[in-house]
Amino acid sequence: MQNIPNDPQAIMEAAIANEIEGHKILQRGKKTVDSPLARATFEFLANEELKHIELIKDFSQVIAGIKKWDPESLQETTLSDAGNGIRGIFEQFAHQYEEVSIADDERLQIYQVAMDMERRGYDFYTKAADKVQDERAKKLLQFLASEEIRHFQIIQDTHSFLQQPDAILAMEERWMQT
Repeated sequence: MQNIPNDPQAIMEAAIANEIEGHKILQRGKKTVDSPLARATFEFLANEELKHIELIKDFSQVIAGIKKWDPESLQETTLSDAGNGIRGIFEQFAHQYEEVSIADDERLQIYQVAMDMERRGYDFYTKAADKVQDERAKKLLQFLASEEIRHFQIIQDTHSFLQQPDAILAMEERWMQT
C-alpha cells in the first residue's frame, strides 16, 4: 500500500496516478479477453476511470482556489446504472452459456488483477479520506471509495458469469435492487 500524503493536493495527484494506472489495466484487460461481455465490462470501467480523473482534476482546481466546489458533481454509478450498460450483453449471450463460459485460467487472471486494482483503490481512498482535514476532499475521497466497491462488484460479477453462466439471474436481481 502506498503512503498517503498529508497535503490534499498531493493526495489528488496520487489519486490521478492511481486512476491512470487503473485505466491502463482495464484497457489491457479489454485487449486480453475474447468475450464481448468481458470487453464491454472492461471498456465501461475504463471509461469510469477517465471520469474519475476529470473529477479529481476539477477538485484539484477547487483546492487551488481556481474553481468553486460543486458537490452535485459526485454522482454515483449504481450497480443498476452499470447493469443497464452491461445487461444487454449478458442477455445477448444468455443462450450461449457454455460457449461463453469457456475461458482459460490465463484470461480469467486479468479479472483478479482488475479486482486487486479496485481493492487497492478502495484502500487508498478510504485511508486518504480518514487522513484529510478538508471536508470537501473527504466527501470526494469517500465517493471515490464507494465507486471502487461498485467497480469491484461489476468485475466480480462478470468473472462469475464467465465461470458459471447460470449465475446471471442472481446478478440481475442484485443490480435491479441497487
